[in-house]
Amino acid sequence: MSEKILEVKDLVVEFKTDRGVVTAVSGVNFELHKGQSLGIVGESGSGKSVSALSIMGLIPSPPGKVASGEIIYRGKDLLKAPIEEMRTIRGNKIAMIFQEPMTSLNPVFTVGNQIEEVLALHQKELSKAQRLEKAIEMLKMVGIPSPEKRFNEYPHQLSGGMRQRVMIAMGLACKPDILIADEPTTALDVTIQAQILELMKKLQNELGMGIILITHDLGVVAETCDHVAVMYCGKIVEKSDVQTIFKRPQHPYTKGLIESIPSFDSTSGHAKGRLPTIEGMVPSLFDLPSGCSFQDRCSHVTDECRGRKGSPHLKPLAPDHEVSCFNPIGLT
Repeated sequence: MSEKILEVKDLVVEFKTDRGVVTAVSGVNFELHKGQSLGIVGESGSGKSVSALSIMGLIPSPPGKVASGEIIYRGKDLLKAPIEEMRTIRGNKIAMIFQEPMTSLNPVFTVGNQIEEVLALHQKELSKAQRLEKAIEMLKMVGIPSPEKRFNEYPHQLSGGMRQRVMIAMGLACKPDILIADEPTTALDVTIQAQILELMKKLQNELGMGIILITHDLGVVAETCDHVAVMYCGKIVEKSDVQTIFKRPQHPYTKGLIESIPSFDSTSGHAKGRLPTIEGMVPSLFDLPSGCSFQDRCSHVTDECRGRKGSPHLKPLAPDHEVSCFNPIGLT
């Protein structure tokens, strides 16, 4: 096993709202090793992005706060780090790219200026000429043609795929230990999506960084990740290596997600029948049911699942495979 570079322990994140305090992330645990990829999967509102923003120290306060837990990066708890130290880590040792680059890039500065700014902030020893040279080098590294020309262009002059490549170039400019990618391909068509994912994997192999990929698409996870954590209602309900998750899912929610991945007939090229769906809706975090939060959508639900006062906790079923379920599929 490679070196562990990040460990999130019992993370709890709360937000104050007009309806009271809501727990968006509840007791989340995961770890990341050097050179490996962790996929965090779940529906919108499951706590994926909030977990990532907690690592970066970007939870808006107020209304949000990390109520408890630890985020250990190379032996240091980031939740206890001074603000100035977090500024040196954020964007330098731990970088993040977001779902929609048009809202992340500044429209009034050229893409070259914005990559240069990252270098000026974290690599003060570089001269202006060296920063310019490195920014162009980064544009070239992420596969942008004519990087010298693109350096002087504004975000609106680039396609969606190009803008996402610029975001990756900014994220990788300081050669971080960890890259957090929050739905980096959602707004892109499938061809560009494949190119971006292939690029991230290639750069990971070259730089040896760990990647946390946040997505709702298990198909993407299957192609790019080593380990998977599945989230539902602010909690991790199952985590394991990617092969185990796909071959032997133990939580009914994980199984439902996998079954809903489109499959095609290799000869006709058409979809194989109607896609299965997970019935029902995600419950409100203000009104979670007693017992398992997935109970109203679960095909394996029992009276025990509804009758418990507390929700199930992650328990090991096998080495490197944990599930949060009163009745795991393999045991029913």
